[in-house]
Amino acid sequence: MFLAGACASDGNDAAPTVATEPSDAATTAPAVATNEAPPATDSPTTTEPGVVTRIAIEPSPYIGLAASVEVALAQAAQIEVTATSDDHSVAVPRTVAAAVDHEIPLVGMRAELTYLVDVEAFDEDGESLGSVEAGEFTTSALPEWFSEHEVTVDADRAAPGYTVLELDSLQIPEGAPSSQTLVAYDNDGEVVWYYANTGAQAGFEPTPDGTFNIFYWPFGIREIDMLGNVVGHWRPQPSSVEGDTVDDDLVIAEVDPDQVEFQGGVGALAGNPGDIDPLPVRSDWIDLVGVHHENWPMPNGNILTLSTTVHELTPEQRATFCPDDPAPFNAVSDVAVEFEPDGTVVRTWDLWDVVSIDEHPGIELCVPQGIFQEENTRDWTHANSAVYDPERDAIIISSRHTNQIVAFNHLDAEGPQSELRWILGAGATMPLDGEPTYYQHAVEVNVDGSLVVYDNGNVRPGTSADDPANPLFSRAVIYDVDDASEDPADWSARQRWEHIDNEASGDVAYAEFIGDADVLENGNVLITHGGIGAFPPDPADPLHILVREVVPDGQSGGDVVWEFRSAPNELWVTYRAERISSFYLGPDWVNE
Repeated sequence: MFLAGACASDGNDAAPTVATEPSDAATTAPAVATNEAPPATDSPTTTEPGVVTRIAIEPSPYIGLAASVEVALAQAAQIEVTATSDDHSVAVPRTVAAAVDHEIPLVGMRAELTYLVDVEAFDEDGESLGSVEAGEFTTSALPEWFSEHEVTVDADRAAPGYTVLELDSLQIPEGAPSSQTLVAYDNDGEVVWYYANTGAQAGFEPTPDGTFNIFYWPFGIREIDMLGNVVGHWRPQPSSVEGDTVDDDLVIAEVDPDQVEFQGGVGALAGNPGDIDPLPVRSDWIDLVGVHHENWPMPNGNILTLSTTVHELTPEQRATFCPDDPAPFNAVSDVAVEFEPDGTVVRTWDLWDVVSIDEHPGIELCVPQGIFQEENTRDWTHANSAVYDPERDAIIISSRHTNQIVAFNHLDAEGPQSELRWILGAGATMPLDGEPTYYQHAVEVNVDGSLVVYDNGNVRPGTSADDPANPLFSRAVIYDVDDASEDPADWSARQRWEHIDNEASGDVAYAEFIGDADVLENGNVLITHGGIGAFPPDPADPLHILVREVVPDGQSGGDVVWEFRSAPNELWVTYRAERISSFYLGPDWVNE
């Protein structure tokens, strides 16, 4: 187990450290984690007469740290649930609805503890109708495939809430359903929630309904509730295929076979027992190949994701781009896709329509292997995020291989859309006061309209892996974008803040691939260096994770107040980290 140590902040004092690793009591975990909870409690032990008629505590079949509390009342009422162990407690907010029957998810408990569960009922005036001891619930050990890691927290300065990491071992550990697991840490650095399913578990995004969207690239998107139940499910289908069901053979056929195998083969489509069947996502005007990198919940209830399509190149273009390559290759372009909950695609935005491949052929057009590359299809843009900006009414996409952040206007009309708003980076349509991004990830829009970006920096001018004086580095960066004027000639962007991290070794932090940066509710910035080290893996430079929450200071830098470090000499990466203030954020809960 890791020992407590100082947080590697810029002059910040050491903070309390919690180290988490698989428990000695853990046994080989099944493909779906189960919880050896006590039998359901069918009768309350204390209550006001006639208020509570039955309570049962049922363990989640998917998450060993979670349970469902079923409550039957003699009259409609709101309820609150609390769970208390010797040194930890969880409080579930009051329900908005007054009802006779409630089924309350109990989330936030820690591993291998026994909790006493209490339920209290309230009338419409907020007056207590009585409370009841529902019984005890014992959480399971963590699955043994969890990796060793170190979490350091300055609780006074870190943004409150839960930090969800998408941990990926790049290989399926024994007993695990996939190589990726979602894991949530509380403010003390303890694991309080996790979720595993077949295929990738990435792109974790809370929805307005209080659920979470995740994609299992390259096949589809699942929406899960707090207990791990799949409540929404979608997979793309070619436009020529009709019907309300998904043909898995077509899903597999549309994706590079090497990537199918890498993501767990056909078994990645199986899902957990009890998962609902997927709905087909199809467009009448474009064939969409897979989903990747994004599943953004939109305010209108739709989902924004990324897919790809292939555009034909002329022999002259191929000869210009890759004169030594005889393959008759075509270009893979990324397409942002907005679809309704029933799977109907309503709008698409193809980067091909606004970025000239002749002017911006990208950096990997001549590379025949990769995520989207094959001998005759090449990864032109490699978009890795797409978000909707409600204030600008715009779709903003990160195009990694062309070093561009591209904003489309989101129009009322349905169908294919191609109205460019602006471009930052290569071929910028407005001036930037500051340094552009290189091979960036995870562009997001902050509440003040600024952009926060994880700038990987792979091809940053003036830096080199072979130059110790000017090494490659990654950074988080915030840009102010002034595009309010009716005249685009007045638009401009300015770099407001950046942060460049150093590791404990003193080396500058550089993640060649994946990464994330988020501005939190208190103004701190959560920075995810998701893949530091050599890729493909090299024992001399092992892959590892460094996640830090920084309090911005001036135009650069700031104190580190939260840190996650994976164990050295392990093969672990993370796509993104997200901080949520609570698991109970949907319309069903009273949140002050």
